[in-house]
Amino acid sequence: MRRYWHVVAAASEITEEKPKKKVRVLGEDLVLYRDRSGKYGLIAEHCAHRGASLYYGFVEEDGIRCAYHGWKYDACGKCLEQPFENPEAGFKDKISQPAYPVKKLAGFLFAYLGPPEKKPLLPKWDMLTRRDGVRKLEIYQTLRCNWLQTMENSVDPVHTYYLHAHTLRMRGNNQGAYYYRPLSKLDFELVVHPAWAGIQKQRVFADDASHIEAPHPLIFPNMLMVPATNGYNMHFRTPVDDENTQIFHVRFNPTRDGSIVEVPEDPCAEFVSTKNEAGEFHMENFPSQDQMAWETQGQVANRPDEHLGESDR
Repeated sequence: MRRYWHVVAAASEITEEKPKKKVRVLGEDLVLYRDRSGKYGLIAEHCAHRGASLYYGFVEEDGIRCAYHGWKYDACGKCLEQPFENPEAGFKDKISQPAYPVKKLAGFLFAYLGPPEKKPLLPKWDMLTRRDGVRKLEIYQTLRCNWLQTMENSVDPVHTYYLHAHTLRMRGNNQGAYYYRPLSKLDFELVVHPAWAGIQKQRVFADDASHIEAPHPLIFPNMLMVPATNGYNMHFRTPVDDENTQIFHVRFNPTRDGSIVEVPEDPCAEFVSTKNEAGEFHMENFPSQDQMAWETQGQVANRPDEHLGESDR
């Protein structure tokens, strides 16, 4: 998982008034910040000096300074200053703070936490770079389970009948009518594409066998691309740690005539709540329904106790 770029925040979350945010990614406690020159940094939260949190530090022109004793680090983790140490001793040159590169794309901040020599290019998915439409960014309520449970569900083509369509219909909402039809065939295709690899699922509905679904690929290891009525959706499932997941979602709706749309550089991300005030899943939309299924399996699903059938292929 460290060989991929992961979404760690929306750029709109880092502002002039609040240029720092605590994040936890791949089991590491980190501080995401933007220095006064506009450069983003992602650095280990606990200062290499005495372990105080850099989240409470001072963001300066070229880095972040610890609020405890003033040690300062740049975005690469290099120690720039140690105010109360003898500069001639060269002690600061021996100190480095774990830090990771950050890039901004389509209003999201992506980070790479792997070996520098293995760093791939940041994938520029079409819906993140196209200008002929409007993008909407969403951040889902933190999911209290392993990231793999969200991905396994992405190639489960039959859950949509009850979890989505039937649940909505029982609430008087016909939004899921597309999935409320009998199935005659399920198929899966392993796709190896020059830009990505994954699994593409396909449902054949009994009432319209001639209809072919639009591509709906699960992209390894933690992305899902979803066709919508008037656009496309893409999910990024970032592992917080082994038992928690943060989902970032982008919707792209193209203009009918292909005209270019002027959009803000850092569109404000909307927070999507999947639970009610009582802490229960409200089940009123797809995100809440999906998160219920993922989270209630347990933080790490008990696979040996499952009883798999033909539809689980």
